[in-house]
Amino acid sequence: MSQRSKVIAIYSGVAVIVAILLVIFNWLGAQRKAKSDAAHTEHLRQLQAGGIEVVAPLTPLDKQLTADLAGTNQDGDAVSLFDLKGKVFVFAQFYSRCSMCLGYNKQVITELQKALSGNPNVHFVTVTIDPEFDTPEKLKESAEVWGADSKNWWMLNVPKDTLTSYCREQLWYIDFTENKKKTSAADALNHDMGIAVIDTNSKLRAKVNLFELLENDQVELYEVKKSQIIDVVNMALKEAGK
Repeated sequence: MSQRSKVIAIYSGVAVIVAILLVIFNWLGAQRKAKSDAAHTEHLRQLQAGGIEVVAPLTPLDKQLTADLAGTNQDGDAVSLFDLKGKVFVFAQFYSRCSMCLGYNKQVITELQKALSGNPNVHFVTVTIDPEFDTPEKLKESAEVWGADSKNWWMLNVPKDTLTSYCREQLWYIDFTENKKKTSAADALNHDMGIAVIDTNSKLRAKVNLFELLENDQVELYEVKKSQIIDVVNMALKEAGK
């Protein structure tokens, strides 16, 4: 056999070996994936058989805000939601005398704010539904209790009629109403406890009631849904390159 023939034979043999190895590696990879998928399916089956709910992902929303909402924040500054274009903001209703707001709702918002505080492109907006009592001066007091720095968290005073229609039409909130069974100012108003996420292009991306889960002691489900809201925020930031 000539030198050239030997070289060709060697390279041919190497090519065959490489081809065989690729087939083996691909087969092993397919086997690992099949086992992983089977294990995941079996895990879900066991969870469901045990009566544990498998939590579905949040229903994605893509509702464009077509109107602005202007008000006065806790520092007495005139601001509006469209000032936040280019940022993702988390929106919620509250009022300072509400016992539930000072309990579960405060916990929900502050936990989300803490989890997302590392990104300057995330902002929080908690708007009062009791603007006659919750003046900017009162909101300043609430901001100190809640740890709300106006640099990344507005406590907002907006005229009641404007706020009601805006939240209904733009953010799909249920109208807040007077509680006919109220016992004091602490439970005087019923309002939507949903948490809304609005992206950098002023689109409503998600709205979830985390408060209800805490109130009903559904702690595990609460943690899952809270993580999903955080995921929606981070996804919106990633899409915007923030």
